[in-house]
This record gives sequence, structure tokens and C-alpha cells, in this order.
Amino acid sequence: MVTCERCHRDFVSYAAFSQHFETKHHNAAKPPDLAKRLSEENELKTYRTSVQCVHGPSKIKFAAFLMIVTVAVGVIGYVALTPREASESLIRAGSVAPDFSLPSTSGASFRLSDYRGKSNVLLFFNEGLSCQPCLTQMQSLDALNSEFKSLNVVVVSITGDPLQTLTDWTRSSGPAYGMVLSDQGLQVSRSYGMLGADVSMMPGTAPGHSFILVNENGVIVWRHDYGPYNMNVANDEIWAAIKQALVG
Repeated sequence: MVTCERCHRDFVSYAAFSQHFETKHHNAAKPPDLAKRLSEENELKTYRTSVQCVHGPSKIKFAAFLMIVTVAVGVIGYVALTPREASESLIRAGSVAPDFSLPSTSGASFRLSDYRGKSNVLLFFNEGLSCQPCLTQMQSLDALNSEFKSLNVVVVSITGDPLQTLTDWTRSSGPAYGMVLSDQGLQVSRSYGMLGADVSMMPGTAPGHSFILVNENGVIVWRHDYGPYNMNVANDEIWAAIKQALVG
């Protein structure tokens, strides 16, 4: 605070006091130390401005850096802790097939273990109603029904479609073997490793185009994942692989 000795007014800075003195008391002599005080005040102002220019952006950059690190840590933590579908199929030939029970379009439930000691079971996982090649594949397997019967093979198609819409399709144009199951919750597809990006065109949301052959002892003797690139496999190729696995 600076006080004018002539009119006793107070000013917040020497610059303001100097302007007042020149306007109101221009005929009077300026205080002897006014020039010195003005110089010191200007130097202090210049210093503060330079410090703000240097440190202001640095603080902003540091705050931005902290924010980036925080976000990065959050993303890494999310990726590390969020469950993901296996990138590799865990159920291979030689493994005991996990038992399961699913509703069938025939109106009854299908349980894999009911066929233990009775029949071989061919499981055909596919994307179902959203995939025309998959529907065509399910239908085309009917052409092998006599061959399947000769080796005591029961054919079962499994999709993630709701049971009712799947039933409507099978009643109008479904395969004659009639074993079409709804795995709407994808629990069975997940347990058989059908949802990985190396198997499915829609990872995590629909099974890929895969065949699993389970023998009468409940052991997987053949598996082949044709998805995500081949959604329509020739019957001859499927039958040759089944015969090789069961007969040799």
C-alpha cells in the first residue's frame, strides 16, 4: 500500500501512485524514491510472470501425465481382471467329454452321459440361425444318416439360439435326425472351448463351426474346428474323419 502525502489517498501499487501523482500533482516534485520503487516493482512483476510461464505449463503437463498414468493403470487392471474366452480350445481328442444337458427341439432334454456305453455321439457346434451356411450344413448331414447308423453314431447339432425360434426352424426345414439343441446361455459351448477368436467368427457370443466325436466310452476321439473361415464342410471330409477315428 502506498499513500500520497499531499492528498492522503492510498494506492495498491507504485505504478498506480505514480499515475495519480502525474495527473493530480504534476507541478509538484515527485518523491525522491518513487523511480526506485517503480523499478523494483516492475522487476518483481516481470519475475512473477516468468515463473508463471515456466512452471504453469509444467504443472499442467504433470497433471496430464498423472491422468494418463491413472487411466493406463485402470485399463490394464480391467484387462487383467476381466474374464475372457480362452484363445485355444481346451477340449481335445483323448479327453473325456464334459457331460451336459440341453433342451432339444424335439421337446425332450438331451444328456450326453445317457449315451455312455450305447452310442457314439457326433456334436456339431455352429452359429445357427444367423448363419445360412451353418443351417445348410445341419441339413446336409442328413445325407449321411445311413453311414452314421452303420457306425452307431448319433448326430447332435448345438447352437446358441433360443429354443423356440430354433424349434420353429427345425419343424419347417430342420434335419431329419432331429437332434438340435439350444445352448442359449453358451455354458456348454464355453466348456468345450467353442467361443475363442481362433474358433468363432463372433468370439464370446456364438460357437464356431466345429465337430466333436465322442465314442461309446465318453472319450473324444476326433475334433476339428473349421471356423471361423470354413462354414460349410463337405460331407465326404466329415465322414472320412469319423470312420478313421472309429474304425481306423
